[in-house]
Amino acid sequence: MITPRKGFLGLLGLVVFLFVGLYLIYLLYSHFAGPEGVRELEQTWLSFRNLLVGNGIWLFTSIAVLPGLVLPVAPLLTLAGLWGQEHGPWLSSLYSLVALTVNLSWTYWIARGPARSLIERFLKRFQYELPTKPPSNLMQWALIVRLTPGVPFIFSNYGLGLVKMPFLPYLIVSIPILGVTASGYVLAFAGIFGGQWKYLWTGVCLIAIMFLVGRMLIKKKSHAG
Repeated sequence: MITPRKGFLGLLGLVVFLFVGLYLIYLLYSHFAGPEGVRELEQTWLSFRNLLVGNGIWLFTSIAVLPGLVLPVAPLLTLAGLWGQEHGPWLSSLYSLVALTVNLSWTYWIARGPARSLIERFLKRFQYELPTKPPSNLMQWALIVRLTPGVPFIFSNYGLGLVKMPFLPYLIVSIPILGVTASGYVLAFAGIFGGQWKYLWTGVCLIAIMFLVGRMLIKKKSHAG
């Protein structure tokens, strides 16, 4: 019998496979395009960065949209730190949280709706299936997934939507954690680029707190299991 835990682990394997695939695509591009192609890719990123930092609407719209397309959110939060250097780090943190809330909302419903049937067909090939009902300890899983370092932001969104976590608890778990973590990144980068140590240390402390809380939850879960 296929348990919710096995379905969850199967989903984790799928996401890991996706990110490994993207990395391999980059390696293949670097190999065939050569140094010149890599430089062109870097130049494209620099132009994209300058466009976003110079236009807050485009920047925060990108944060609301692009992580849902598997673009890592950390580089965008770095740009939000650059934007915050001029417009205010705390204001940038607030806008980033609003944008991330939009992102985690639409990706959740995509995962719970049209994407679920596609993922189910894929997992069945490997003798896995998604749970038909949310696991009883889903709140605990959601906290662990959100707080575990290295778990991609988009995996948390799509994963919790795919296992049909109720939307309101999903928001209650996600928004405070994202608020603290995203603010940590934005403040830290704003402090680095602006030379303001108070923002740098505040950001580092926020990130460290979330890291420690995540480690404690994982340790507690491993002892309980």
